[in-house]
Amino acid sequence: MFCISCGSSLPDNALFCPVCGTKVAAESKSEEPYLHSMKCTSCGSSNLKKTHTGKYRCEHCGTTFYADGQSPGEHKEAQDANVAVFLSEAQAYAEKRDYRNELQLLAKAMDLAPENNTVLLRLGRAYSRLGLPEKALEYYKKAEELYPDDPVVYVNIGTAYYNLGHYAEAKAQYEKGIAIIESDSMSACADDIAVAYGSYALCIGKLGDKKNAKIYLSIAKKKGYSQESIDTVCKQLHLNRYLI
Repeated sequence: MFCISCGSSLPDNALFCPVCGTKVAAESKSEEPYLHSMKCTSCGSSNLKKTHTGKYRCEHCGTTFYADGQSPGEHKEAQDANVAVFLSEAQAYAEKRDYRNELQLLAKAMDLAPENNTVLLRLGRAYSRLGLPEKALEYYKKAEELYPDDPVVYVNIGTAYYNLGHYAEAKAQYEKGIAIIESDSMSACADDIAVAYGSYALCIGKLGDKKNAKIYLSIAKKKGYSQESIDTVCKQLHLNRYLI
């Protein structure tokens, strides 16, 4: 291995550099010993640090690069593949209602792709299922900043507010999502559209507008909202499900 300060060769058990006296960093004995034999592609310095995104940064001149020779495009493809694996494994835990393990895998996906809309929404839903709507709202708000044209983002924000008992705020968010859906029918998948109308119906019903709640619940039914979900909404709002 090599000194991170002067680049001198170090014995495997060295605690300090015999040339400049620099203490050997803990990372020098890590699983990546080759890091200290690398040189910056711009200035030649060996004072490199691995970043959380998988790149390496020269502490001398600031240049960043990939140590394995991958181009940014190739690295992105590999990163996307890893994210997909984490999402798939997380979904398996979600289907078993093991939301804590789901959350751990989603956190790994987040480390790789902190601005991925799917990851952000799935993290929010995992926290929501764990009974933490305020934490869920943090991720939904981040998704809103990055993807302001996605109606599903607003539906999820609305649900977080609904779970907090803030029905007026929830109503406003659902209306944002539905407005986008109605202006662009391709902005969301059929299941998400059905959920948007069904959730809005429940929300306005909770606010006392049961007449329009029936109308929007009927729309949700036509969009594919499940009978089980319709029954749940009707039960909560004391509506006759046979009239929907």
